[in-house]
Amino acid sequence: MLKVLVVDDEVIVRKGIVLGVDWVKMDCVIVGEAANGIEGLAAAESYKPNLIITDVRMPRMDGIEMMQELRRRGCRAHAIFLTAYSDFEYVRSALQLGAADYLLKPFRDEEL
Repeated sequence: MLKVLVVDDEVIVRKGIVLGVDWVKMDCVIVGEAANGIEGLAAAESYKPNLIITDVRMPRMDGIEMMQELRRRGCRAHAIFLTAYSDFEYVRSALQLGAADYLLKPFRDEEL
């Protein structure tokens, strides 16, 4: 079973991902949530997720910066980036971090 961490500053989006997706059907379990990249770093260190689903733009530390820091710390979790922005620089940064996917909000559960 894959351990999933969800990082998004929008509570309604984060809760929608956590509660609105049939994680068991996908052989996954949500191990933690965070509201920004700083909280995400701590949660990733604590929960050791296999998959991190993160928003790109968040206050304090964005998802790209968070994943860069996690990679520096040796984290090899898969990453799916969520965003409302289709800016190519974000996509490029996500790809350089080994993103499993880059989804534009709103997304469909099947895309996960």
